[in-house]
Amino acid sequence: MQANLRDIAELYQDGPVPSGWIPAGQVLIFDWGCTIWSLVDFADPAGGMWCTHDGEHWSQGITLVEWLAGTVAGTLELEELLETQPASQID
Repeated sequence: MQANLRDIAELYQDGPVPSGWIPAGQVLIFDWGCTIWSLVDFADPAGGMWCTHDGEHWSQGITLVEWLAGTVAGTLELEELLETQPASQID
């Protein structure tokens, strides 16, 4: 996947959710495809990771360091990410 920084900047401005809202301090860092994004919360000293999917937004329960380690090790996969979505938010 190739990133287009202009597209990421536009998406940040418009927001990945239907409301066009991204919480202050959160930055889109990875597009998983199919309306699924990972965001890092730079307002949180721990760098908590968040996810958006189909207009929903929730904490992944891991930090940026854990997210990066899992990504580099190849142990962080899309299915695992979606398992963090609260049951009340799954279609």
